Amino acid sequence: MSVLIVGAGPVGLVLALSLRQRGIPYRLTDKAAERLPWSRALGIQARSLEMLDRLGLAQRILEEALPIHGACLHLGRRVVRARFRGMHPRFPSMVILPQARTEAILEAAGPPPERGVAFEGLREGRAVLRHADGREELAEAEWIVGCDGAHSAVRHALGDPFRGKRYDARLVLTDAHVEGLEPGFLHVAVSPPLLGFGLPGGLWRLVTTVPEGAPPPPENDMAPFRRRGIAPHDPVWWSAFGISQRQVASMRKGRVVLAGDAAHVHSPAGGQGMNIGMQDAWSLASALAAGPDAVEAAVEAWALQRHAVARRVLRATDRTTRAMLTAPGFLAPLRGALLALAFRTPPLVRRFEAETAGLRYPPIPD
Repeated sequence: MSVLIVGAGPVGLVLALSLRQRGIPYRLTDKAAERLPWSRALGIQARSLEMLDRLGLAQRILEEALPIHGACLHLGRRVVRARFRGMHPRFPSMVILPQARTEAILEAAGPPPERGVAFEGLREGRAVLRHADGREELAEAEWIVGCDGAHSAVRHALGDPFRGKRYDARLVLTDAHVEGLEPGFLHVAVSPPLLGFGLPGGLWRLVTTVPEGAPPPPENDMAPFRRRGIAPHDPVWWSAFGISQRQVASMRKGRVVLAGDAAHVHSPAGGQGMNIGMQDAWSLASALAAGPDAVEAAVEAWALQRHAVARRVLRATDRTTRAMLTAPGFLAPLRGALLALAFRTPPLVRRFEAETAGLRYPPIPD
């Protein structure tokens, strides 16, 4: 058994560590010469912390991450709080840690990836790799796993369509200093929509929308993020980008497998993308460890189950995204009132916490 992992982000790194723990040989490659410094993904769910604990890394993550204790709804001068009750017996429902730090912790736990090695295609069942010096390599592996993101070269080599949609509106985000937000809570404003997350070190991640057809604001402009009582300033990162949701028809074709964003991309609403990808990787390692007589059936069962989980996540994040992107207009007070009621209704708060923690999806396999 040998596995070639293409892509050394969180998904590829978790797969590598999980295979190593099970004694399965692998190669981990990435086309980038060095790890990327910026971080779109932030949230790590309790379900993912279960998996990271089995790799011996949960405590290391918790030493740096900020736990989330609930959510605050901002309605002009009013702030409505919904406190989490702690649904997981051992871990916070969600913690916040920039993806770059998560990757650094994962990478330090195992052998370094082979960087500057690009996957260029498949030839007679082997992977065509291009090294930084221009050298071509035909790499043999019993299994090839594409963990190389939304623009996956492995998926393109398979020729599989990546069906879905692109939302008309765009998102703008910033990491900045902010006055007026309570640490340890997710912050939500309705009109215009705004999401806020505290980061380790004192910065905040703010996310808002650019209406359909409107030009993006000037870079580092803080005006789109200002709300009553929320005062951002001195940004250290600013980005505007479109969002899509897409999914492959199948997560495997023969002995070539797709995991994480290579197989399914989600709106960032809900903080699901990195989590579901890392969980893809852990459970795939379990399937690959099934033994020579059972591995084909185990990987096929994995592909069906993880495809179904991703489809559920896509539906949930699509509902959240459409609600965020739809301009409420004169209905804004009604939307705010309904959300305030939800924030005060314990069963709905528990449901939101379970979704935030990833506990509405299947347990992590051994």
